[in-house]
Amino acid sequence: MKMYCNRSELNRALANVSHSVPVRSTSNILEGILVEVSNGFMKLTATDTNITIESSISVQTSDDFAFVVPAKLFTAIVNKLPEEEMMIDFDPASVKIMIRCGGSNSELICFRADEFPKIRINDGVNQIYLSKEDVKKLIRKTAFSASTDDFNGILTGVLLEIKDGKMKMVGVDPYRIATYNIEVTNNYDISVVIPAKLINETAKIISDEGEDQMSFEIADGKVVMKFDNNRVIINTFSGKFIDYNRILSKQGDINVRVKRNDLLRSTERASLLASVQNNNLIRFDIDSDLIVIKSLNEEGNIEEKVEIINDGASLNIGLNSKYLKDALSVIEDEEIIINFRDSISPCVIKPLKGDKYAYLILPIRMN
Repeated sequence: MKMYCNRSELNRALANVSHSVPVRSTSNILEGILVEVSNGFMKLTATDTNITIESSISVQTSDDFAFVVPAKLFTAIVNKLPEEEMMIDFDPASVKIMIRCGGSNSELICFRADEFPKIRINDGVNQIYLSKEDVKKLIRKTAFSASTDDFNGILTGVLLEIKDGKMKMVGVDPYRIATYNIEVTNNYDISVVIPAKLINETAKIISDEGEDQMSFEIADGKVVMKFDNNRVIINTFSGKFIDYNRILSKQGDINVRVKRNDLLRSTERASLLASVQNNNLIRFDIDSDLIVIKSLNEEGNIEEKVEIINDGASLNIGLNSKYLKDALSVIEDEEIIINFRDSISPCVIKPLKGDKYAYLILPIRMN
């Protein structure tokens, strides 16, 4: 049973599905990739049971067959092959494949396809179409804020809400919140929590090339995304997400208007003397028209001055420079508003107008 395919296309498809191959597994079959050849297409499927990625390419064949190939070895072989048409010859009796490309010949022992976990998803009824760029923005601007500590359970996920014509993504850990939203034309009312680690892996394979649009739906408690020749299925978390709106609504009377890039560059320089040991602390001394940013340790001190417009009282507050840089780095606006209440309450970064995004950071108590 033979098929012929383009080496580059297969290599790209393997790179996509490899994001869902477990690094270590108690089951050898899960460390493989299911290869299904039918009707002139090869579909590759990999799963760690929490995320499944499928990717398809066209092939030349008159046969229909399937097998499971060791993912790491197969991917490494294809990656090193010359840029020529390649042939894969499957022997169902011995469950082996022969790979030929140029002067290269390789033989791999495979698994039978019926040993691979079956992935069955019923069609959802809430499918929407989004631009790939919008989806990547939702992920990039929020998922970094989700907790990386498994002890925090559901907070290792990002909340995805669709309501009142908006799709919003929210990332929360015990010290910060990130929210970002886009407008959608559908009137669905959806709320699911997606593992942040898995949605980040998905973002890596959403290419700028190909079609501009992708589909998104919830089916059988899973998020299903389709784009180009790929389908990604992610298990969602069960449970109640934190009431982030209640936390964000508690804002103060100090509103500081500042140029985002000026504040980011000054924070980057001041953070050179900040360290994990002191929670990446930098000090903000806020006056009517200036923020003086200070950091110091036994090696020296750094002071930065940033021009602002402050319509409230003066304030001294300690902030985690890493969290501040993370938020400022994903904002695209030239100017922003930072809302403060006092030195022990969270600050909230928001746009000059509207509610496109919000980034909350808890302060650090200063001695």
